[in-house]
Amino acid sequence: MTVPVAAAGRVGETLEALGAVAVTRTDAGATTQSGSVRSRPPNWTRQKISGLFEDTVDRDAIKNTLRAVAGQALLIETTFFADRDWELSGREQFHPFRVTECLWVRPPWYPPVDDGAVNLIIEPGLAFGTGTHTTTQLCLAALADLPLAGRSLLDWGCGSGILAVAALCLGARSATGVDVDPRALSASIDNAKRNAVAKNLAVLPPDEVPADLACDVVVANIVADTLIALAPVLSAHLRTGGRLLLSGILPGQARRVSTAFTGYNFASRQRDEWVLLEGTRSTAAY
Repeated sequence: MTVPVAAAGRVGETLEALGAVAVTRTDAGATTQSGSVRSRPPNWTRQKISGLFEDTVDRDAIKNTLRAVAGQALLIETTFFADRDWELSGREQFHPFRVTECLWVRPPWYPPVDDGAVNLIIEPGLAFGTGTHTTTQLCLAALADLPLAGRSLLDWGCGSGILAVAALCLGARSATGVDVDPRALSASIDNAKRNAVAKNLAVLPPDEVPADLACDVVVANIVADTLIALAPVLSAHLRTGGRLLLSGILPGQARRVSTAFTGYNFASRQRDEWVLLEGTRSTAAY
């Protein structure tokens, strides 16, 4: 089905609550947000959402529930797929890749690729963050360029924990992963164990983060509007002189995001249509 972005979260959550084996959200490409200043692929206002179910489910009941959530005019298409080994299929799509000269990401079923580099082991699962998305790779490359030895890091919106675990593997003393999804926190711990750094990783939901937590590096790879809303929180947990990494930002959104964070001199990195903002906190911003 195709729905407005504002309804996409509710529809995805409904599919999960109805027992979907997997839920996929992609840009529908029907219309674009007004005021988007860029010539690259636009920021779609509608998303296509698919839910994968066992063929024994009551399809009419699922459709009725979805229409109750997203409107009776919602058009729903149904496609049947032959059964297959979905885990094996996922493995076939995830191969080792190099982020920088000193950092590779690989799934656990592949051996180390470069013995002279950090070979970060990430298991693809329910939580986002295998490292293949451009925004994640921007963050990984920025972390690899930082002197992390002995430093502490906060990863807000940690997903699979890939950024926090990468920082620990690159020499950070400690890392804290924060996410609203309990599955993300579990996945972060599991990936930390795979990389033998679990003893240095703490994971918490947002409402349990200590008010006095102050880290040397704060990274948040989310979306622009959420970054803006979180500006006081992220700055409150960054030490003066600390490094802030913000990603999940489109070029036309970068100025709006940077303006929300006072007391920083931001530089930017761009790859494809995504931007990472990187700045040092020079003052007590909040």
